[in-house]
Amino acid sequence: MKRGHKAALLGGLAVGAGVTARRWWLIRMPLREFTRYALYMAVLDDEICRNELEGCRIGDEVIRFPPRAETLQDRYQMFLRMNRKKSRRQLREEIAGMEERLRESRQYIGKPGEQLEVEIRRNPRKK
Repeated sequence: MKRGHKAALLGGLAVGAGVTARRWWLIRMPLREFTRYALYMAVLDDEICRNELEGCRIGDEVIRFPPRAETLQDRYQMFLRMNRKKSRRQLREEIAGMEERLRESRQYIGKPGEQLEVEIRRNPRKK
């Protein structure tokens, strides 16, 4: 086989492999669906935190959250990063757990805040 034909064949195979890999990933989960899951998880997480922690105290400080518009973008970006390699099934299971946690967290709405203690543990492996 001539050198030019060999290069063209290898180039064609590389393009074909790239198209196949991209198609497999898109079939696995389209970007629009993935970002929708991340946004939904961010909203759930924000609501859970507000229900469970708003008004509680750590030392002399009372926990107050900034407006949702300020916190959702960071949470959304966090869930995009954390869930990058998860399958649709894994994301749905996580969302179901978060929805259950949200239902449980509603019991704290309107109740007086508690005094919380914070413990910082250092990871012995990190130096």
